[in-house]
Amino acid sequence: MANAAELKTLLKALKLSGILDHLDVRLMEAQSNDLSFSELLAMILTDEMEARRNRKLQRLIKRAHLDPGKTLESFDYSFNPSTNAVHIRELLCGADPDRVG
Repeated sequence: MANAAELKTLLKALKLSGILDHLDVRLMEAQSNDLSFSELLAMILTDEMEARRNRKLQRLIKRAHLDPGKTLESFDYSFNPSTNAVHIRELLCGADPDRVG
């Protein structure tokens, strides 16, 4: 069985940084909670999927050149009078603007 150093080398070679970043914690967690191999595998694969999802989101945000200071709360609705600010705010709150209570 491979030791932790060998596993880390393999994970780096395979570019599985999501697993690599959490490996020590997950191995300790598996040991202390007496997790099965399949439970451990599911956890580390979930870590990798989450890391990839986060990297993709950060990459897309960067590529979109979004100004972090710009939010819908600070948006100037007056530039276009046909913009329904109330409707947009209702959508932000999760309210259904088509349902009138």
